[in-house]
Amino acid sequence: MHLILGINTAKGIFLYYKLMDHMVLMGSYGKNARVFLIFFCLLAAFQSSFAQNKQQTAQKKPKHVVTESEIPLLVNKVETYTLAIDKNNFIIKIGFDFSVIETPLSEIETKLKTFKKRFETQGQKMNLRSLNSAVILLKEQSDNLLNYKKILVSYGEQLSKSNTEVRKILSDPDLNVIIPDSVLNEQLNSMVKDGKRLDTLQRKMLSRVNLLRNRLSINLLQLNDLSSNMSYLSISKKINMFSREEAPLFKLKAEKYKQSFGETVLNAFERSGKIISIYLAGKGHLTTLALLIFIFITAWLLSNMRRIKKQEEVESVLLQVNFLKRSVIVGSVMGLLTYAPLLFGNPTMSLLHAIEALRVIAICFLLFPFLNGSSKYLWIGLVLIWFFYAIDDILLDSSFGERWGLFIAGVLLFLICVDMIRRRTAFFLKIEESPVTKALVIFTLAQVVLSILFNLSGRLSLAKIFGVSAIQCLMLGISLKVFCTMVLEAIYLQTEAYQSSRFSDFINFKELQHRFQRTLWILASIIWTIGLIRNLTLYDLMLRLSADFLQESRSIGSYQFTFASIGIFFCIIWFSSLISSFISFFFGHEKATAGGKRSGLNSMMLLIRLAIWTVGFLIAVAAAGIPIDRLSIMLGALGVGIGFGLQNIVNNLVSGIILAFERPIQIGDQIEIGNKSGVVKEIGVRSSKIHNAEGADIIVPNGDLLSQHLINWTMQDRSKRVEFMIGVPYSTDLDSVILLIKETLKKNENILPVPEPVVIVQDFGEYAISVRILLWVGDLAVGGGVRSAAMIDVKKALAAAGIQLQIRPLS
Repeated sequence: MHLILGINTAKGIFLYYKLMDHMVLMGSYGKNARVFLIFFCLLAAFQSSFAQNKQQTAQKKPKHVVTESEIPLLVNKVETYTLAIDKNNFIIKIGFDFSVIETPLSEIETKLKTFKKRFETQGQKMNLRSLNSAVILLKEQSDNLLNYKKILVSYGEQLSKSNTEVRKILSDPDLNVIIPDSVLNEQLNSMVKDGKRLDTLQRKMLSRVNLLRNRLSINLLQLNDLSSNMSYLSISKKINMFSREEAPLFKLKAEKYKQSFGETVLNAFERSGKIISIYLAGKGHLTTLALLIFIFITAWLLSNMRRIKKQEEVESVLLQVNFLKRSVIVGSVMGLLTYAPLLFGNPTMSLLHAIEALRVIAICFLLFPFLNGSSKYLWIGLVLIWFFYAIDDILLDSSFGERWGLFIAGVLLFLICVDMIRRRTAFFLKIEESPVTKALVIFTLAQVVLSILFNLSGRLSLAKIFGVSAIQCLMLGISLKVFCTMVLEAIYLQTEAYQSSRFSDFINFKELQHRFQRTLWILASIIWTIGLIRNLTLYDLMLRLSADFLQESRSIGSYQFTFASIGIFFCIIWFSSLISSFISFFFGHEKATAGGKRSGLNSMMLLIRLAIWTVGFLIAVAAAGIPIDRLSIMLGALGVGIGFGLQNIVNNLVSGIILAFERPIQIGDQIEIGNKSGVVKEIGVRSSKIHNAEGADIIVPNGDLLSQHLINWTMQDRSKRVEFMIGVPYSTDLDSVILLIKETLKKNENILPVPEPVVIVQDFGEYAISVRILLWVGDLAVGGGVRSAAMIDVKKALAAAGIQLQIRPLS
């Protein structure tokens, strides 16, 4: 006891001096502080001594000898504890892989040192593009660290929970006993040793987790700090953008620049390659997704092209195809290079320019044969200017050659734009001119003029921004034009390859041009606008303003909402409606109606559409975060509206659901309701369509179909009884007439033998005996024709037998 107290007192004194040193460093040394620290250290020493003494006393407590009645309970406990320790050992072996964190963490630390060194040495020289790329890369690494931190937090929670369970086992007083049974005693000791070994391993792993978390936190702090410094520097450069950065163009001196234009280009290529590799290292899933989409689209196009080439009219079909006829593979690559940047969200400019360079090469291959003679030279000039501006955009340091290169490229682009505006002849052969071409060229011309003026006055950043934006906007517009045309060509190939499919009927090329061309151009305009904002270095500002606008909390009364939640709600509702419309078409009814066949698909389709709308509404409510109590209030208000003015609408909606379940009518049924008759064409949610004999579509509310008397001629089958009457003279032998009529009707194949035709003597008239003929046809659609043919046959048979039909004599 005294020895322990002495040791802990020494520890307390050591702690006292350590704290005193700390306080001296902090400048808080004083008499009162010294008294307090002495008291605190002695108290800690006595407390530690008391705790160790208590532990030793507990350890010296005499062990209990297990009796025979206690052995079964102890055996169960040993087995349970052994299983728990084995389970935790198994989890330790396979559940924690620190290499997936330690290896990339070391790489991130190396990259972070490189970023810091580059920023410290070349930070002020970095232009806006370089700063933006660096911030994007730092954001990527920061997101990776946050993901690793989540993994470590999960590891720590699992280890803490497991260690608590193991320590609870080891501290069980029932294990501190004397067991007469040597086998059980050996099992108990083995279990305790395994538990202590596992406890030690868990503590080491917890220490490892905490150490890694500390490293992650330090690196995350440094990353965020460096990213903030770069962001502030970028803002500072944007603020000072309109001030003169270098000497005016005509006052330049080559000796003031440390590197030549060639050296800066080589350095830029080397740095851009590293930036692209770092950025794509964490985007493997997106790259894989883009390649899978490319493979699927390419296989689809090749399959359609192969089918079309087997057709007899292949030449006439391919007359309406330009780009995909030139090369399906190159067209697919061009499409991949158009939509791939959209998958990455906010890629670096180096990656964007690399993708765009490949896209320009693909467009050259597709577009060059369709250019007019003089337009080919203009296109070659545009491509060369684009490559110059793309290279210039990734340069870190300015040079004498770069300044003059910007001026020459700007002048050439200015002349090309002027020529394109003044040109009277078409640019392309076999390709329709876009109505926005001239406006796009004028916008490009305005930006080029600004770039030249800023370059002349020494404002290099603005000159590069407007010059790059000018050529990028023009080439992006051309790329989107080609891409939209290829989309329409791909769908046209689908319609021609599968002419008999319903999908091809739906996307008929002529109809699609009117239905989807506008949508394609709207999407292209949005993409072009985003590209313009990115070129003007306003993309981050746009994202921030958009996020603030959409995520800002607003209120109407006590209800809180955001525009983002409202947008999500309506997008999901629209998407549900779109899916419902596709189902409505692909399970359509035109063929069933035209063929006179009864179909129950529409009832099933109606239920599926109702289910889609219901599920879509519930998902939209959940995604938008609308509280259920607010929804109940809204439904209550809707109930009041139903009570006052929406009875008929709700009646028709409920009637539509009843029609879907009960199925008193189906698509293709011949029905009569009131004074209306026709074939059921569609059963909708609120109303149904009936196609009458005159070719009109009658819209009948579903409530009327249930509330009025409805005649369904085809509920069981499509057979129908038709009849006609004739008059014979009183001198005629009726038995022979009846027999003759029956024999005549049996010869008509369109008349059903079962039930057989019936001939009835209907009435003794004033001038003739009325005979009624009843017969059945298999399809009511041909009933009128069969009746007419039967009447003609009967008249001919009676005339051949010398029996004349009796008519009323003229007065």
